[in-house]
Amino acid sequence: MSQEDAHPLPPRNAFIHNSAIAGAIIAPIAMALPPRKVDIRFFVLAGAFSLATNQLAYEYTGQSIYGRFGSRMGSMFGTDLPEGAKRTQQLLREQRERQAAEKKSEEEKKGLAKVLNDTWMGGESEDWREKRAEEHRKKFAEGKGFGDIIMEQVAEVFSGSDKKKQDGEGSSTPPTEKK
Repeated sequence: MSQEDAHPLPPRNAFIHNSAIAGAIIAPIAMALPPRKVDIRFFVLAGAFSLATNQLAYEYTGQSIYGRFGSRMGSMFGTDLPEGAKRTQQLLREQRERQAAEKKSEEEKKGLAKVLNDTWMGGESEDWREKRAEEHRKKFAEGKGFGDIIMEQVAEVFSGSDKKKQDGEGSSTPPTEKK
């Protein structure tokens, strides 16, 4: 009774059970039929026989042939890690997960900060203050006042002429001012 408690038998599916019985009987007979050569047909039939017998062993004993083979090889070669190595492996795994989560959150914050900065700055570069101050100095030199400068900026915003102005600036400035 103790063996039955240790490995309770799995429930049987009638179709799979009958197919496994048929495969365990028919596959070796088909391998023995002519032509008897080792080709793809032989390997397919050998694989079918192996899977069928493995399924039957699993249904009758609760443990498959491949599972038994793996547990025996594991006990012979001792593939199980010592407790200290398992603990170190777990700590390394947790550390990698934390670092990946931190990196992901930092990237999300940077991405959000970039979007917010672009929205706030309106697409302007970092040195927009110096450029604006230079424009103001030129307009003051032309004799315009604060009211004129403000009215031009409001007109630029409503008409969207800022982009056109930047595109046309290169061609309208005389060569002496570029120096």
